[in-house]
Amino acid sequence: MFKLGARVAHERLARVCFIDYDREMVLIAERKDATGNPEIIGVGRLTNLHGSGAAEFAIVVSDRYQGHGLGRHLLERILEIGHDEHVSRITGDILPENLAMMETCRRLGFRVKYDAADGIQRAEIEFS
Repeated sequence: MFKLGARVAHERLARVCFIDYDREMVLIAERKDATGNPEIIGVGRLTNLHGSGAAEFAIVVSDRYQGHGLGRHLLERILEIGHDEHVSRITGDILPENLAMMETCRRLGFRVKYDAADGIQRAEIEFS
């Protein structure tokens, strides 16, 4: 996983975001910088886990844009896509220090549990 920041080249992020639409979906949040060039400020990814009916999410938001609801918006859209694609369960790994994402997940209906073996928090939601 990479950390989004002002120095990550737009072209590099664009390459990372090429996807296999049968298996995954990537959402990109971008804005225009002061010179009018596009700047990627957030990425959300939903990856189907082959043959399981489940999927994993990952979200990265540039440090400058954290705390403004962008991560929540990306996760809400990921949940909509998962529902539309008839995914039975969505999980995501969260760094233990990312309290804001854990709270966002809980507010959206995820169960969040600490996985001692991996040293991460794991968020999980099931669709009926």
